[in-house]
Amino acid sequence: MKKIVTSIEFLKKKIGCNTYHIESAIVAITLIITALISQQWRIERIGVLAVFFTFGHVSVADRLEEKESIRQQKKWYKQDDESVWCYYKLERYYYAKEICWFAYFVLLGARSALVGVVVFLLYWPWRKAWRKYATPSTEKQS
Repeated sequence: MKKIVTSIEFLKKKIGCNTYHIESAIVAITLIITALISQQWRIERIGVLAVFFTFGHVSVADRLEEKESIRQQKKWYKQDDESVWCYYKLERYYYAKEICWFAYFVLLGARSALVGVVVFLLYWPWRKAWRKYATPSTEKQS
């Protein structure tokens, strides 16, 4: 996983973009290829858009969860009305819903949606690896 993080860091520096741009491009390309292979482009393109926009949502939610976790670990932190005390539940619900969606999409035969589930199941381990291995200078624009 460290090699993938290093490759993404290199690409970010070369292109001059943020991590989420590269993540989004990889997801979009993967979904478009899946839809084209399925030979059901008319209906799969709706699935591609739905999965892509859901990925954007997940990408932002992950970063918000990360910042809230860091904020609550600070020595000066005091829980108040502005605290998001349940941030830690995000991961539980995330995996539970993806497992349910996977079963549902298998039964429907929705290929783009199935690829989306795989993308989402791999996304959080990817972000954990990114936080672990990314150099501090590239991590700020994650």
